[in-house]
Amino acid sequence: MKNDAFARKQRINKMLDRLQCNLRQLRHKNKLSQAKLAAKLNVDQSTISNFESGRSVMTIEHVYELYLMFGEDFSCPEILFSEQSKTKNKDECFQE
Repeated sequence: MKNDAFARKQRINKMLDRLQCNLRQLRHKNKLSQAKLAAKLNVDQSTISNFESGRSVMTIEHVYELYLMFGEDFSCPEILFSEQSKTKNKDECFQE
């Protein structure tokens, strides 16, 4: 897969489809309009509409914020959210 751009793109598209569908389902389940969810994320309503329709891609910041809002209900098998110890030194991210 490392050298197969087509296979990587297919997996990325599949992940994005799951995120879009999951967002729409959670929004409906929690009885949130696109405008209300947009207000919580500090974005325009059209941004939520574009996320759900696939016309635009969520930033990693938006994905993580949705996870923090909805918890484990907002899931994507390709993304593992971790609540590791917050006392770790930031420099540890760059050490091997």
